[in-house]
Amino acid sequence: MNDTIAPYMGPSIFDVSNVRPKLVDLANGKFAGAQREKDGFPEVFDELSKAIPQYGETLGIHPSMWERVVDKTATLDEIRALKKDVLKLAEVLQESEIYYEDAREADISRIGGFVDATVLHGDPSVLAAFQKTLEYRSRYAKKAADQRRKNKRARTETTPAPATESKAPPHT
Repeated sequence: MNDTIAPYMGPSIFDVSNVRPKLVDLANGKFAGAQREKDGFPEVFDELSKAIPQYGETLGIHPSMWERVVDKTATLDEIRALKKDVLKLAEVLQESEIYYEDAREADISRIGGFVDATVLHGDPSVLAAFQKTLEYRSRYAKKAADQRRKNKRARTETTPAPATESKAPPHT
């Protein structure tokens, strides 16, 4: 595993104070029906930036409407710039958690191996002191064995019995 890891070199401090007043925490399910940005938005933004000043009054569009579009676009740009780095850090944190859990579990397994070797070589007095550790270490093996038994039973139940052919009596 050591040849597949690299230290995280990205940012570790994120300042969201500029956008914090604009951040929202929606209740679960409130995204349903939300309209998201579609392909072609930059072209629409460019078009509106030219057409609204020229035709906004004719259309009855108050100038503040365009200002809100501009402000929301700027807010989205700020949020997306932060989000990219935050999502990368979240990914790195999850990968780091898995890496260190795996390493810790390997160490616990090795400790269990030392206990097993000591017991095997004639000193069972250590068993009581490491009972929870040995049981913990064997959980994956027990789970795997249980799953193999379950799979074997399922195969046995679904495997049809061999057909027996009835032989016709010989004609004489």
